[in-house]
Amino acid sequence: MRRAAKTRSRASWAMALPALAVSVAVALLVVPAIYAQKQKPDKKKQESVQAQQAPKPQVDTSKLVWPSPPEVARIQWLTQVSSQDDLTPPVPKKKKKVTWMDRLAGISIPGEAEKKTLALAKPFGVAADSKGRIYAADTGNAQVFVFDVDKKLVQFLPGKFVMPIAVALDDADRVFVLDSKQHQVSALSANWELEAVFGADKLERPVAAAIDNENRFLYVVDAKASRLAVFDADRFTFLRFLGQPSDPLDPAEGTFATPLGVAVDNDGNVFVSDTLNDRVQMFDADGGFVQMFGKQGVAPGTFMRAKGIAVDTDGHVYVTDAEFSNVQVFDAEGRALAVFGTHGTEPGQFSLITGIFIDKQNHILVADQWHARVQVFRYFTEEEAEAARRAKGQSQAPGPRKEAKDSAPK
Repeated sequence: MRRAAKTRSRASWAMALPALAVSVAVALLVVPAIYAQKQKPDKKKQESVQAQQAPKPQVDTSKLVWPSPPEVARIQWLTQVSSQDDLTPPVPKKKKKVTWMDRLAGISIPGEAEKKTLALAKPFGVAADSKGRIYAADTGNAQVFVFDVDKKLVQFLPGKFVMPIAVALDDADRVFVLDSKQHQVSALSANWELEAVFGADKLERPVAAAIDNENRFLYVVDAKASRLAVFDADRFTFLRFLGQPSDPLDPAEGTFATPLGVAVDNDGNVFVSDTLNDRVQMFDADGGFVQMFGKQGVAPGTFMRAKGIAVDTDGHVYVTDAEFSNVQVFDAEGRALAVFGTHGTEPGQFSLITGIFIDKQNHILVADQWHARVQVFRYFTEEEAEAARRAKGQSQAPGPRKEAKDSAPK
């Protein structure tokens, strides 16, 4: 009896299997079609999303100059660097088609876990050597990046830094690195061999440095102590302090409130961005006060958060302002001449602008911290500008403009 029941049950399953197979096949064909119909994107919605994700128009950097035509250009944007990819763009690799079986087996998708190139994170101080290599002190990576544009190579200075915030080089390419956290200066030879570590007993929070190559002075800005420390650039010995903290109610000349930048011109004059006093102070090589200019405000020639400072070969003074996201240019008497840059992400625009440096070829390096890059510009000298005017049949400008002209890229 039981054997007969089992036989009938097996026969029933045998008869049902073909029908079951047909049902499964139909389901495999029909269900994906239904699912695809449900998932079919709305054409209008898709076009709207694509429009939102469309790349923004790119700036024509070949025309990125200040002031704008028809005036003769005095500043031109050249390039920007942030990683090895800026020097040698990666070659796109042909992607292998990945099947659902590959995914099920756990095979990774090309491009999902590729090794990323180390890039700038929080650049602050910038400089350049006689070979044109760009140095960027990066507090985010605790490294000093060295961009060799000619060789298309990125290297790093040796040494264990905690918070490298500024870098300065002398005419022999000796490198001085300021570590804000360790409140000290590391001196490296032109071959990047460590020569000395000094200043820990004199510095509290060093943030910027500049070298007087003629007198062999190394000026180090101490933001916390609100003064400058002057060292012998060859013997690495302390020489003297320059300045002292300001009285908040009466910030006298020669006193500072959290200074953040320093530069030296060809005559050995020292320019200091006195940040919280919203001014720039100038001293001679002996430390004597010469003049100061600037005040708090929003008009050209005024400051809100002055940071980096540099001087070109014609003696013009450049000051970065993190609040305005621009660079202001002054003559030797402190008169505002020009403004370039504005807030934004495009070339020639900045966000949280910090350090600035100008080499002997008048290449202007600007640390654009928020965008983790260094932008490079070129200043055309008075002689070059006059030659350009003659070529255009224009007469020489009557002299420095009394008011700065903002010629930021539109």
